[in-house]
Amino acid sequence: MAIGVHAARGRLAAAVLTTVLVAVSALPAAADSDPSGQVAQARQRLHGAQQQARAEDTALAAAQQDLASAQARLTALQQQVSAIDAEISADDARAAGLDRQEAADKQQLGNMLRASYVRGMDSPLLYVISAADLSTALQRQGDLGHIADQSRQLMKRITSSRAQVQKARDDAVARRAQLAVAQQQAATTAVLVSVEQEKVQQADVAAWQNVSASRQQLANAIKAKQTYDAEQAALAALAAQKARGTIFPPVAGVTFTVDTDLTLPSGETAARLDSFLQGTALQGLGGAFMAAEQSYHVSARYLLAHAIEESAFGTSRIAQDKHNLYGYGADDAHPYEDAYSFPSFAACIDYVSRMVAQNYLSPSGQFYHGPTLRGMNVDYASDPSWAENIARIGRSFA
Repeated sequence: MAIGVHAARGRLAAAVLTTVLVAVSALPAAADSDPSGQVAQARQRLHGAQQQARAEDTALAAAQQDLASAQARLTALQQQVSAIDAEISADDARAAGLDRQEAADKQQLGNMLRASYVRGMDSPLLYVISAADLSTALQRQGDLGHIADQSRQLMKRITSSRAQVQKARDDAVARRAQLAVAQQQAATTAVLVSVEQEKVQQADVAAWQNVSASRQQLANAIKAKQTYDAEQAALAALAAQKARGTIFPPVAGVTFTVDTDLTLPSGETAARLDSFLQGTALQGLGGAFMAAEQSYHVSARYLLAHAIEESAFGTSRIAQDKHNLYGYGADDAHPYEDAYSFPSFAACIDYVSRMVAQNYLSPSGQFYHGPTLRGMNVDYASDPSWAENIARIGRSFA
């Protein structure tokens, strides 16, 4: 059975892996030559811009809420200050009333004293002893005692009321001073929050402008991709019309494409490939790929890209159970049952490399249409996009 005639399978997983490769590759991809990569990058930029814009919207809403809270706090403090001002005014009015009451009480006390002193006596003692008889003297002494008690009670009441009023005024003044400070702080906080809100709002506007720019970039990338796809479709149609014996000669260039000569050295090293494959099921196979390149003159970059596309980085069932990284021998009817088994991944790489070199990349090979992916695609896979898929993966770790 010719290798690859029935190799069109697992395309969904391969497409997903292609996207992952472009994203996670530790080495820069040649996106400028790949419209699909440009579209993916534009979509990624747009997604990132939209996420940033939504984050800025959230931040702006939070800033607006903070500003509303600060302004509400300031309004509440202003109301408290106004209430304390009213209390102070009421205490002032109460103090004025006490002043009037004190004056009236003093007037009453004076009248009582004047009424009690008779005959020009200017001393309580003389007032008592000047009485005509003992009964009158006792009465006068009782009047003086009563006046003295009333005087003491009056002064005590006046003193107590004045102390209460003064304490109320002192407390109100102290509270007003505290509230005045809090009011100033709240006013400053409101200004600060307003400034921050303006900054966040500016960032929000800029973020949405970035979204618009990213949308335009995506539209341009999609348009370029459509143009590219149309050109590729025309080329594919032309290739399909050509006779089976048509040869697709390689096209020289630095970028890995469907027209790269797969028989030339890839420029890779085992260490570089091992670094790229670290943490995957293909870890440590850099030497195997390079050995195949040196032994059979098959590009190690192609061999790795093909293995990744077919086996999802060595995780497919056929790869895990049969060490078959390329689906060698599998057909559409019974892919798992018909796939070859190998003792190791390295053995699979060696065998498939030799078969590809003999049958597809050698001018004497029965499926030779040029030493390129485009040439291999004629008989290797029924999927017309197989060659471009491999090339895209190969470019992703170029």
